[in-house]
Amino acid sequence: MIEEIRDVAERIRGRRILLQVPEGLKTELDDMVKMLEERGKEVVVCIDPSYGACDVRFKEMEASGCEAILHVGHAPMIRHPKVYYVEWRRDADAEKIREALEELAGRGRVCVVTSVNFRWVLEEARDIPGVVVGGKSWRVPYEGVVLGCDTSACEVDADLNAYIGDGYFHALAVWVNTGRPTFIVYPDGRVEEVNFERLVKRRLALIGSVHGNRVGIIVSSKVGQNRRGLAEELKKFAEEKGYEVNIYVSDYLDPLYLLGLPDDFFVFTGCPRVPIDDAERYGKPVLTPEEFLYKLGVLREYRIGWITSVPRGDSGE
Repeated sequence: MIEEIRDVAERIRGRRILLQVPEGLKTELDDMVKMLEERGKEVVVCIDPSYGACDVRFKEMEASGCEAILHVGHAPMIRHPKVYYVEWRRDADAEKIREALEELAGRGRVCVVTSVNFRWVLEEARDIPGVVVGGKSWRVPYEGVVLGCDTSACEVDADLNAYIGDGYFHALAVWVNTGRPTFIVYPDGRVEEVNFERLVKRRLALIGSVHGNRVGIIVSSKVGQNRRGLAEELKKFAEEKGYEVNIYVSDYLDPLYLLGLPDDFFVFTGCPRVPIDDAERYGKPVLTPEEFLYKLGVLREYRIGWITSVPRGDSGE
C-alpha cells in the first residue's frame, strides 16, 4: 500500500495535504508521512475516525490550510478533484477461500460479495461452477462489493450468499435484505453461517416500543451520508401522520447530544451502523429511516440500507 500511496503522491496537485486513514492503519502513519514528505509534501494528519469513503473531511482540509485530501483505505465514492483515494488491500488465503466457495456451491447457487479490502479475491471465484460474483453497487465502482448501507450488489439470481471478510455488519445487511442463507467466509478460509433473527427481533421490539408523537430527524453533515432531501421527505410524511417533527444536524452522533432534547424518539439519516451498533447507549429510541418507514407502514418488510426517497406509492394500507 505504501507503493500505491507513492504513486498517487506523484499525481496530487498541491503541496500541503490532509491525510485520512482508518483506525486499523494508524500504526502505519509514520511510514506514510515519511514517504509523502520525501516527495515534497507537507502533511497534516486527520486523527478523527475515518468511517468510510462516505466520510471525506473537507472542513478539516480547509481548517488546516490543505490543498488536497489523501483518503486511504476505501474505494472512491466522493468524486472531487481535490480528493485522492488509495485502497487498502488486505491479505487473505485465496486458495482456502476458493475451497470454501466450492463447498458452498454444493448447496446451491452462491452470490459472493465482499468489502473493497478483499475485492481482489473475487477474481479467484469467477470460474467456480455455481458461484456468481455480485453485481455493481450504486455507491461503489466495483462488482461484488457491498457496504453496510448498500447491498444492491446482491441483487442477482442465487440461493445463498457468501460474504468474504470479517465483522458482522455487512453480513447482517446482506442477510436481512436478501432473505437468503448467508455465510461469512473469513480471510483464512473459515466459514460461518450467520443468523441475525435475534438482532432483528430486538430492532422490531424497539420500533414497537416507540411512543409519543414528537420525533427528531437527524441529518448527518458527513458529505457521503448527507441525506437532507430524505430528511425533508420524512418530515412531510411524518407530519401527514400527525407527528411533530424537529430537524437536527450533527457530524457525529453521541448519546450526550440527545440529552435535554424534547423529542420522544429520533431518526438518524446517516450511517445505519450508528443507531444499530450503538442502540444500548441511547436513552431514547434511535431508528434508521427505513425503520421509521416500516413503523409508519410505508415499507412492508424490515430492511437495512439506503432508500433515497420515500416510496409514497407503497403505503401498505
